[in-house]
Amino acid sequence: MQKNLSEKGTALLAKFKKFQKISLFLYALAAMSFVFLHNPLMAIAVVVLDIFLEVKIYICPHCGKTLDCRRKVAEDTCCPRCEKYLFRGLD
Repeated sequence: MQKNLSEKGTALLAKFKKFQKISLFLYALAAMSFVFLHNPLMAIAVVVLDIFLEVKIYICPHCGKTLDCRRKVAEDTCCPRCEKYLFRGLD
């Protein structure tokens, strides 16, 4: 299904999917540090780190606006602002 994506589009799709996994891990780490270590400062620091990464990594390649990382990312995902496909037209 990714045959019609350029190499750049395929790499960006892989980057976004990898970031979603990292984000899930960071939120799990924050929850564990709060519950098991009773360390709310560490939990807040991890959540802030995840939000910072979301702002820096999850950006539309066409309009440059920040995307919501909680949206499911697929080959045919469109930017809600510029309404262009995120992973197509990246030559």
